[in-house]
Amino acid sequence: MPEPLISVIIPTVKRPQRLWLALESVAAQTYPQVEAVVVNDGGLDTRELVARYIATFRRPARYVDLHPNRGLAGARNAGISEAAGEWIALLDDDDRFRPAHLARLMAALQAHPGAVLAYDDVLIEIEDSGEDAVPPHVIGTCRFGLPYDRATFEQDDFIPPSAMLFSRAAFLAAGQFDTEIPMCEDWDFLLRLRERGELRYVPGEIGVEYSLRAQAGDNLGSQFGENRRRALDLLSSRYNLPPLVPKTFLDVARDLGFKIDMIEHADSEKPGPA
Repeated sequence: MPEPLISVIIPTVKRPQRLWLALESVAAQTYPQVEAVVVNDGGLDTRELVARYIATFRRPARYVDLHPNRGLAGARNAGISEAAGEWIALLDDDDRFRPAHLARLMAALQAHPGAVLAYDDVLIEIEDSGEDAVPPHVIGTCRFGLPYDRATFEQDDFIPPSAMLFSRAAFLAAGQFDTEIPMCEDWDFLLRLRERGELRYVPGEIGVEYSLRAQAGDNLGSQFGENRRRALDLLSSRYNLPPLVPKTFLDVARDLGFKIDMIEHADSEKPGPA
């Protein structure tokens, strides 16, 4: 009996060089049945990259072109709608899978029928290079992952989207990603999904290299705009949660006691984050 197909949803706007690295990491998966679904969310036309991916790796892929931009929630929903797989993985275009990532998560889901989602450890890579720089200049790392705990999850989201594998059926039953919430749509989705089954942590190997940039407040530190605060207030109200503080996954890792290792580069005088 063939393995079920996993569709990897990759929204992208303006990072073609990083997108290619992400696609290479999908092609390197040891799991045999994987399709890539690249969603151009009103940005640069990357259909040539998708065609090159198919020709180079002989792996299936789809290209979804959205205009105008729908935002991350809308782009993911559109990609899942076009996907052929009964299982769905997410991959941000600046992140990369390790080769055994999907195989390990699928094995865990098959071994635990009550689980609707599996996730594994990520290696947070703190960068001080541009958002489409290749290779990225990494100035620090943090291995991050922990078993699901309801109380902790109601205070902090600790499951990065690129670490997830979930069933299409559960995704549809939970109501998809909410396009009305301005940010934190992945946390909102998980708060609904957890009521339909187990969120299964798969310890052991790092599954994902997760990009976090220090430049220009891109996605490092806690200086977030009004949209994120509004989204967190909405989550608090919607799910009866305590007051929520804006954080990156690195902030959450630090608060939960995970070690952050800064890297000294002889060719760089740029300081790392405090």
